[in-house]
Amino acid sequence: MNLEPVDWNNRIISIIAVVFIVIFLVLSFLGNYGPSLMTNEKCFSLLGCNVGFFGYDAFIHFINGIMEAAIILWLMIKFSPFYFFGDNFWKNLLMVIMMVTFISFLWEFGEFFHDQFRIEILHENLIIPDILDQPTNTDTMGDTTFSILGAVFTFSSLWLLVRKKSVTI
Repeated sequence: MNLEPVDWNNRIISIIAVVFIVIFLVLSFLGNYGPSLMTNEKCFSLLGCNVGFFGYDAFIHFINGIMEAAIILWLMIKFSPFYFFGDNFWKNLLMVIMMVTFISFLWEFGEFFHDQFRIEILHENLIIPDILDQPTNTDTMGDTTFSILGAVFTFSSLWLLVRKKSVTI
């Protein structure tokens, strides 16, 4: 019988990570396969979206930033050898922002290569129907910005749960 005390900070961050993974998957499914909310004409009528920087895609990336930051925080607490947080809020926030930005960069890099594969290898005409994964630089920067904003929101909200005075390795 295991009588170790429950680490409530880890439990709360675990629940938040799982909840936002589910929300992200549901919203991605609805955007891609449901009523196609990611198309700007649908998004504009429902949410007042704009082409490029704002839109349903921006909302998805904001939720994605929350999910990524929660997973990073959970991993840091769950696996103490990788725990690098100290008492300095700004240093820790910058570390989380850098990790989420790197993940966002990899995502955008994947979208770029997916578009290039479909255009150059499969010879699809993606320009006329405007079905590129990464249509403009504005879209790319908007996606990255909203991922970072989601991470900042998450880290700022969960800072008291993450901060530890001593970590045993």
